[in-house]
Amino acid sequence: MASETGNPRLERNPPSLLGFLTAYVPEELFHAAGFTPVFIFHAPDDRGHARAHLPSFTCWVAGSALDQALAGDLDHLAGMALAKTCDSTQGLADLWQPNVPHVPLFHFGMPLRLDSSSARAYLLAELESLRARIQTVAGRSISDETLQESIRLYNRTRALVRRLYARAASPAGVPPGGENRGSAPALYRLVRAAFQMPKDAYNDHVSQLLGRPSTFPNDGGRKRRVLLVGPALGDPVLFDVLDQSGARVVGDLMDLGERYFAVDAAEDSHPLEALADRLLALVPTPTKHHPQRTREAHLLALVRQRRADGVIFARQKFCEPHGFDYAQMAHALDESAVPNLLVELEQASQTGQVRTRVEAFVEMITG
Repeated sequence: MASETGNPRLERNPPSLLGFLTAYVPEELFHAAGFTPVFIFHAPDDRGHARAHLPSFTCWVAGSALDQALAGDLDHLAGMALAKTCDSTQGLADLWQPNVPHVPLFHFGMPLRLDSSSARAYLLAELESLRARIQTVAGRSISDETLQESIRLYNRTRALVRRLYARAASPAGVPPGGENRGSAPALYRLVRAAFQMPKDAYNDHVSQLLGRPSTFPNDGGRKRRVLLVGPALGDPVLFDVLDQSGARVVGDLMDLGERYFAVDAAEDSHPLEALADRLLALVPTPTKHHPQRTREAHLLALVRQRRADGVIFARQKFCEPHGFDYAQMAHALDESAVPNLLVELEQASQTGQVRTRVEAFVEMITG
């Protein structure tokens, strides 16, 4: 499980842990090489180690990863994986190798236009190159059979997380786990854990939770149904505030949320092709573009499907891609008369400010 700072606990075979950032890293490739991929969530404190390399207005997710690495907090990792997304991630990749040379970096390219005629060929070449680099560092080959086994394991995880979201959106709202099994904190603790636990242990744990009979009562429609939009599961305080304010999260369009688990990799085709097709089929993050699968259209469809009363944008401060994305998404919601709120999250939790704004928004859509 994750520690309170968001970093993985190290009881389970520490040398095999491999950190990653961004929502396009093909975890299955690393798992097939014997690594346990874990997402490096930000730490709430900034010790200043990264400020010699990055300006203060840099995305604090990238800044925190570098800060943790320079402080030695990530020395236990067998490597760090980054998929090419935004300028901050690219800058982090450039800074990583000269400043953290003892933690090997795997930088993976993703096409910008997901619908282009060359996108799939480019992505397959990148995956093949990544496979070779992983094999060199791991000192073992990644066979197609081993990779297919990893794909099956990760597909199982994705199916279980989809069931968690389905329960959250159901009339009773019963994501299991925690004291209040219908709460946003309970749901997102389980979603975050999917990025921090070995997948076989996570699958067993969630399967057992989903197998338990529900005892959480129907809220009778009293709680307002909201959708979340944002980069990552950055600040757990937000979920506590939502729950305490009388809001019920029925889905999200977060980079590491529902979209991340929505598409499986084919188990009956060449494994690299299956991974490429899955990445291209996902709802794009704000750093990618697909004219037939726009984020605005997906969000509006989600509002209708989940009968959402409103949308909350949980934007991490200084995240430029989600800043530009917000302007387009909010315009689309305004034109469809869907209430929406922008909450800008800081690296250190601003509980009081977030609570005030969320409570006012929930009161408005209730009234």
